[in-house]
Formats: sequence, structure tokens, C-alpha cells
Amino acid sequence: MSDLALAPARASTSGPQTAADLAARIPIPTRLPIRYDGEHLRHLSPSSYAKWVTCPETWRRHYIKGERTPPSGAMFLGGRVDDALSAYHRHTLESGTALTLEQVQEHYRECWSAELAVEQAKLGVDWDHELNQKAAFELGLQAIALAFKDLLPHVGQPVAVQRKVEFALAPELQWTILCYLDLETVRPGERGEATPAVVDYKVKNSLISQDGADRDPQAGLYLAGRWLEGRPASEFTFAQIAKPGKRRKEMGAALVTTRRSAGQLRGVLARVALAASQIADCYERLGPDEPWGFADPTSWKCSRRFCHAWGRCPGGRGL
Repeated sequence: MSDLALAPARASTSGPQTAADLAARIPIPTRLPIRYDGEHLRHLSPSSYAKWVTCPETWRRHYIKGERTPPSGAMFLGGRVDDALSAYHRHTLESGTALTLEQVQEHYRECWSAELAVEQAKLGVDWDHELNQKAAFELGLQAIALAFKDLLPHVGQPVAVQRKVEFALAPELQWTILCYLDLETVRPGERGEATPAVVDYKVKNSLISQDGADRDPQAGLYLAGRWLEGRPASEFTFAQIAKPGKRRKEMGAALVTTRRSAGQLRGVLARVALAASQIADCYERLGPDEPWGFADPTSWKCSRRFCHAWGRCPGGRGL
């Protein structure tokens, strides 16, 4: 048997005691496959899980073959706004005082220049005609101003910023689920009690709906991580900034909050366990060089614009 041997499934108990119990009845690979540099993959994350669910072939190219693509302009913009807002919360947490809008925008300018130089030394940034570099930079300044007005007053008192949460589904596994929580806060609940929450900032073309938030795996995994630490958060909030576009003339902001029951937390962990099992199975059956499965061809992500491999993918343009 290979070193991808499956960990034994565990029987359900009256109450889950470990992460393995939460993913009970699903065979979990002891190791994840070997990647392009000869090392075993050590982690799955919310973003890697989402990539796997969307398109196994994109996942294989990225994580197994090491094919890297430049970040889109939208991704770069979102990262820099996140950097600036994280700096704001970190300063508040460490000093007890708040930075001004002008100070945060200045931090944004510095981060923009520094990170742009880093990306240009690698693969650059994939700007496009709808979001060029100058337009993206100005949108970031506007997004921070809008966050000060409509988001920051409502997210709560910060208790941690960009904290790493890492956990395994079973003690014998040689890989973990890895999350970085943008912001953890405490805020008044409906009855005035202190309510722990996780907040994640998003800069997107369209706002996440309540239904989308209630089904989002990132929210589930972040809340599951807190739950397994023994310090559960009551809710997860997407603090969103929507860019102007064809359907929206002006930038908008919204908070959407979602919660998870214990059963839903077990469910999201079971989904990750199943994804890991499928990944290991594809590697065993198909190897690192053959396609592992394609995205829904009707999905906007399966297109020349949003997938760099589309033109040479059998499931994209075709061969």
C-alpha cells in the first residue's frame, strides 16, 4: 500500500470529540499527493478547497504541477485594501487608539508600491481594460474611505488580526486545514451580551447575498476552526465593498452575517475530508500529468478571460 493509505473511518459517537469524528465515515488520506518540488502537500485551505470544487484540473495544475499565474488586478486591489484595513485594526488592538482615514490611506499607498514591486519581480499583475492599474489604485482609496464610513463602525472590538488557525481532521494525518482569519472581534449581541465574531473583508464586483453567505465554505471552515479550538465564534460577517460596474454606478458597501449549527460545522469538515479523499484518489489513478476533471463549461470561470489554462485545456477550448 502506498504512503497515501487511507486513515480508518471512525464511528459516530454521542458527541464529536475530535475533528476526525466530525468527518466520520469518510476515508481520509494520511498524506496528500506529492507536488512539483517533490514534497507532499501539507495543507488544504478554504481557497484550495474552493479551487478543487470549481475545477479539479485547475487545482492539479496549480498545486501538483506548480503552474503559477499572475494575480488579476481585482485580486491585487483586494489584497491591498485588506492590508490597509488590517493595519488599522492591528494599530487599534496594540495601542488602543485609532488611525485616521488619511493615515490608513497613506499605509495603503506604501503597501501598494511595495507589493507591486514584489509582483513585478515575479509574474507581474494581470491588469485588464476594465480595471487598469491607475483605476484600481483610485478604487482602493475610495474603498477604504467607504469602509471607514459604513463598515468599521459595525464590525466590533478587535481581539486578533490575521491570526493563523490550523487543525487536522485526525491526529495521524500528515496534513492540516490552514486558515488565516482577517479579523476576530467581540461585539454586543441581541441581548447586550458580548458576542465573538469573525470578520472577512471582500472587494468584489457583486455583493454576497444572505443565501450565498449561509452556504459559503470559507465561513464554515473559519467557524469550524474556532469551534475546534474550544473558543467558538457565534457568527461570521462578510464586510463587503462592491466595485462600480455595468450594474452599479457607484461603489457600495454591505455587511452580511451568517451563523452555523454544529451539524453544519460537521458538514463542512466532511466536505473537506471528501475532497482530500478525491484528490488522493485522482493522484493514484491518473498520476500528476493527466487531467483530473473539468469545470462546468457553463461557468464564467471556465473561459479565456478567467482561466489562464483555458486555451490549452481539453475541457476549455479543447485540443
